[in-house]
Amino acid sequence: MIETKRNNFFKAKEFVALYDHIFRMCIQRDPYNWSEDLYRKYSESIQNYLRERVKPALDEARNKYERAYLEQWKTRYHNHGRIVFGLSKLFMYLDRFYTPSTENVLALKKQGYKLFEDHIFKNYSQYARDAILSAINHERQNEEQDRELLKDCVSVFVDLGYNLGGQQKLRYYETQLQHDIVNDAGNFYRRCAKTWLCEDSCSAYLKKCEAALDAEKDRVNSYLHKSTMDPLIEKCYTELLKIHQSALLNKTTGMYYLLEEKQNEDLKRVFDLYVKYPADLPPIGDMFRTQVQKEGKAIVKRTNEAKSKQHDEKHVLVTSLITLHKHYDTVVKECFGNHQVFQKALKTAFESFINENDSVSKLLALYAHDVLKKGSKVNVGNVEKTLDHVVFLYGYIRDKDVFDHDYQQLLQERLLKRKCSSEANERAMIAKLKSEAGYQWTNKLEGMFKDVGVSKNLTGLFRNFFNTEQECGLVFNVNVCTHGFWPSTNYTSSKTPEALKVCTEQFEKFYHNRYAEREIQWRMDMGEAEVLVRFNPKTEVRLSVSSYQMAFLLVFNKKRVASFQEILDITGLKSDTTLQNHLLSLAHPKLGVLLKKPNSKSLARDHKFQLNANFRCRMRKITVPFYNIIRHAVNPTIDPSIAIQRRCQMDAAIVRAMKTKKRMQHMELVNEVTAQLQARFKAQPGMIKKRIEHLIEQEYLERDPAARGVYKYLA
Repeated sequence: MIETKRNNFFKAKEFVALYDHIFRMCIQRDPYNWSEDLYRKYSESIQNYLRERVKPALDEARNKYERAYLEQWKTRYHNHGRIVFGLSKLFMYLDRFYTPSTENVLALKKQGYKLFEDHIFKNYSQYARDAILSAINHERQNEEQDRELLKDCVSVFVDLGYNLGGQQKLRYYETQLQHDIVNDAGNFYRRCAKTWLCEDSCSAYLKKCEAALDAEKDRVNSYLHKSTMDPLIEKCYTELLKIHQSALLNKTTGMYYLLEEKQNEDLKRVFDLYVKYPADLPPIGDMFRTQVQKEGKAIVKRTNEAKSKQHDEKHVLVTSLITLHKHYDTVVKECFGNHQVFQKALKTAFESFINENDSVSKLLALYAHDVLKKGSKVNVGNVEKTLDHVVFLYGYIRDKDVFDHDYQQLLQERLLKRKCSSEANERAMIAKLKSEAGYQWTNKLEGMFKDVGVSKNLTGLFRNFFNTEQECGLVFNVNVCTHGFWPSTNYTSSKTPEALKVCTEQFEKFYHNRYAEREIQWRMDMGEAEVLVRFNPKTEVRLSVSSYQMAFLLVFNKKRVASFQEILDITGLKSDTTLQNHLLSLAHPKLGVLLKKPNSKSLARDHKFQLNANFRCRMRKITVPFYNIIRHAVNPTIDPSIAIQRRCQMDAAIVRAMKTKKRMQHMELVNEVTAQLQARFKAQPGMIKKRIEHLIEQEYLERDPAARGVYKYLA
């Protein structure tokens, strides 16, 4: 009935009669109980079928071709399953009492499959395995195969283990088939890799690897067991990608070429192929870092950072770095899945060339200033995104206090000279810097904004107290800057011009009435003024000048000609480079507000100045530009104010560390201080040692008499 593929072995009436007969034979007492004999007959009938039907059919199929053998392998196992199922149902009563209570006797179903294992599987499975492997190899060579047939043949190895039970249910599949499938795939792709590597470009090789891995995954999903997926893919990956990683990525069309040519699709393919094995990502990250580092150093070299960059009005260096960062940040996010290996590589690369000296820090602060100031010539499409990239570059700067110092100075200029293009952008920039640098420094920037707002209110209240326009004939605006928030600069007090004395005295009186315990120091170095100048009876022009230039021009209300020394005596100012440039700007040939004798770029105390009576201008108002005629001497060392700030921060870090631990060795203390300050600047061990010596002199610390390399904290 099995051989003729009839679905119904017995009619229901016949089955019930047979089952009832077997039941009666099994419930008798000994010696009339036939359970053992029935169990033996059950086994013998299956054995006879396997010997007389299955073996000859498989032997015959072996002599034909592989597909015929696989057809028989599938059919014979399927038929065997039907026989075991039918007979175990018929002799079901044996499984109720006889097989559970008798030693070394298997349940009917398990006994049926055990007989298949002993008589068929052990002798014929190797031929099925070879046929399956051959079919898979033909499929790898693009020859179409019957996947349903392969699935049924593979399931024999899986089902037999499940039907026989035990802890290792996949033991037959794993040992008899899976192991060979994996090794065979490794051998196949080992040969392919050698050929592809010689013949194809990196991009083509990657595409073939991707297609091969996808084909193996599809093969597993179609007719192999799911447990084969991981070992098979790992073996293929090892033979195709892992072993040849260095040779592949260092080809002339390899990783460096893909990065240079912006082949983002192939870069993503590289990441997708290697990401499942994270241990193989660092070499790719190193190549990515090297390429970014190479391009970054080329940009710095191309823009001549040592000299011209300090006067780079077009911001070529910074904009090039922003473009570079924007591109590779996109590569990291879109091609490399924002993986930490590539984030770290990008950060390390930028840090390497940005921190060669502090020039990039200064230029970055100047670029942010030009983006944020009113009337800027810097053309940016999206201010928000541009500021994001500025903050990203800021994050790569090791000595952040250099950028902080310059940014604060330039913010002061924008606020006091009303050059902010957008308060919202300014506050957004501060918020971005706070997320990167923390609260301590950005608190000062927020304080500067607060002072400007308070000053507007104070100016309005002061006008109600004393109307300068009516009483003195001038509009008087004051910015009150809290000491500690604003940049500290060396400033020598000067004489208040006669025209402003009444206004300044009245404001001091007004301010002390509101804040009795506060002191006011008048500063002219950051102020502005509008002065109406009558050059001759026909020429009257309103000049927008600095406070210094206002003081200089007021001198000529009383004197027709004045020497530089006389100007200094009248104004009470002391000569320095900045002051000299303010004066020379008024006498610059392009403007000619003042006439200078001798007419030269230099300035001596006996040089004479006078108002230009022949001044001609069609405009009613002119802004006097500041010309940097006398340049500061180039000082290769760090700005003195930054150096002082660093010394204070090192002192504070040393005291904090010693106060916590009370007793520390020299290197331990140096490492602790370096770690505390690394977010602001890189503290040099030599400078830390000098600050330790200073604190010992100040009796904050002392050396341990028993160990000179150990310090003790003095409470």
